[in-house]
Amino acid sequence: MVLTNVILPVFFIVFLGFLLRKYGRVDLGAFARAQLYVLSPALVFMSLAKAEAETGLILQVLLFIVILEAVLLGIALGLGFAAKRDRAERQAIAVASIFMNTGFYGIPVCMLAFGQWGLVYATIYMVASSITQSTLGIFLASAGRKSAGEAFASIFKVPLIWAIVAARLLVHFDALPSEPLMKMIDLLGEAAIPVGLLLLGMQLERIVFESAAWRATLAAGRARDFSVGEERGAAVGAGTCETSYPAELELRRDISGGLASAAIRILGGFVISYAVIQFFHFSANMNQVLVMQSAMPTAVNAIVFSTEYNCRPRLVAVGILASTLASVASIMLILRYVGF
Repeated sequence: MVLTNVILPVFFIVFLGFLLRKYGRVDLGAFARAQLYVLSPALVFMSLAKAEAETGLILQVLLFIVILEAVLLGIALGLGFAAKRDRAERQAIAVASIFMNTGFYGIPVCMLAFGQWGLVYATIYMVASSITQSTLGIFLASAGRKSAGEAFASIFKVPLIWAIVAARLLVHFDALPSEPLMKMIDLLGEAAIPVGLLLLGMQLERIVFESAAWRATLAAGRARDFSVGEERGAAVGAGTCETSYPAELELRRDISGGLASAAIRILGGFVISYAVIQFFHFSANMNQVLVMQSAMPTAVNAIVFSTEYNCRPRLVAVGILASTLASVASIMLILRYVGF
């Protein structure tokens, strides 16, 4: 039941995106920009304009996510120190452990599993987690090439923030757009879900392509840096860190670190979210969505932060692939646990 009603529809669209990127040679940037600047803001506005999306509930979910990510961060860094990983590896493990794919992946899973209220609550979670991830993104960017002020200003260039503000203000003043305009916004918002899954498949194909290119150069005896370029012809050496490890040892460390981060992301997210929920008074439906979203695989956007941080993008890529594949089983188990 879970496999046919939830898992297969999601992964079928993801697989189509993978094939579209591999054989169709489509412009990934165009899809990403449409999702970022049009479809995702419409989805957020559509969801936050509903009665269930109260401001107080959003703030409670934000507090829940802050506690969850703080504990996950402590576990990831503690594991890195215990395993005697260097600073770059600890940072990469932490990034891959904290960032969860609550948008492209989590929203459609919750919608298919729980229906319309699952869509609304999953979007609230995505909005709250976007705030925390953007905050951490500011820290990462300020530690890299951008100043803290420039990184902070870049947040307000993304329409998602303004969609949140506009939706809550219009609801507060009872000034939502007319029904025909809301229908147009709803159509755009509903399109964000399948397009987001296609985009996830394209991004995973890009990671697989870059991983294969790195393995080929290693087999040929040439150590090549790993990075996720924008297009096939992009330089694959940008955004990596210097290391004193031999190439084969570095590869093994990246694989083991990526697998560890995937375990923290899914297993740690599930266990810790269930524990943290006990200190809140959410509804039973909200609890189900919180646990489900907290155990989502690593967000593909984590590769952006690891590249910006200038260290270990391959480790993060392993975490993304491993956690996404493992989620096929974990989602079924978690849905059965929460009573689906």
